[in-house]
Amino acid sequence: MSRPVTYGTYLGLDKILGAQEPPGLDGRPRPIAHHDEMLFLIVHQAYELWFKQVLHELTLARDLLAQDPVPEPDIMRVVMALHRVHEIQKIFVAQLGVLETMNPADFLAFRDALGNASGFQSMQFRELELLAGLKDDVRYEYEGRSFERRFEAADVERFAAIRAAPTLRDVLARWLARTPLEPGFDGTYLRAFEAYVKSQRDLHAANPQLAGAERDATLRRLDDYLAQGRAFLAGPEANVRAACLFIAAYREEPLLHWPNRLLDSLLEFEELWRLWRFRHARMVERMIGLRVGTGGSSGVDYLDKTAGNRYRIFTFILESRSFLVPRRLLPDLQDRGRYGYARA
Repeated sequence: MSRPVTYGTYLGLDKILGAQEPPGLDGRPRPIAHHDEMLFLIVHQAYELWFKQVLHELTLARDLLAQDPVPEPDIMRVVMALHRVHEIQKIFVAQLGVLETMNPADFLAFRDALGNASGFQSMQFRELELLAGLKDDVRYEYEGRSFERRFEAADVERFAAIRAAPTLRDVLARWLARTPLEPGFDGTYLRAFEAYVKSQRDLHAANPQLAGAERDATLRRLDDYLAQGRAFLAGPEANVRAACLFIAAYREEPLLHWPNRLLDSLLEFEELWRLWRFRHARMVERMIGLRVGTGGSSGVDYLDKTAGNRYRIFTFILESRSFLVPRRLLPDLQDRGRYGYARA
């Protein structure tokens, strides 16, 4: 006889609520070693459930952007998926506060029972990094070797499969490269940028609060800034970078509204990851101080490194923000109707 679907059977509560039985050194389930170990287990299990949902949303976003062409309504679907991810990322940060209700001395009471287990071994977190497009060459080596050495062979194969497929960054770059820019946009925008930098040089050159050496240093920085702007619109992925500027500069045009929302959503995605990494490092610092991590890592020192500027994915979006110019300097669109509402 079939069982009726109930709240408990639909959610699989027998499995979920029975999952707080950690293995002992003999591999068999053991009793909870300390009252606070239940909290430690549930918080980390909740993270893994949320990681699963984020993977679900990012996979959808990646697959929608992989279309050629991407239907305009699907850009909105990608933004909505990313908005959901943002709200989950905020929960990631909030959950650390729950974990911090545990006294560091109480954590020490059961810490050794974790054996060699470490959050570093979260397979889904590594999958998230790879799916989003984090490159291996920007990673800090873990104990001088790849992070994969802490995973089983089957897990490493899964990582290889993700690397072999397009990442979210890959499909975004391809989509941006197809942006219908106005002919000659690169040149007209660069002239506007040069005019902007000139106005900044004039402003600082006339600044009475700057002494001679300070003024010279500021003007040199502006010269470097001009060179950086020119380089940004040249070389590899120049069309992708130009598209970032074009979309942001003319974001109020109806056709560019959702593309601009998409770029902003991806920057928020990275910002929230960095906030979580930093907040996580502070939680670990508060809980274990500067001691060695459970998996043998350098602990807080390693976590602080991953929270820095090096772990970037959508760098071309972020860098493009440096080279936006005031609206008064923007070249007028010659074919404004192309980016307006469609007319019958």
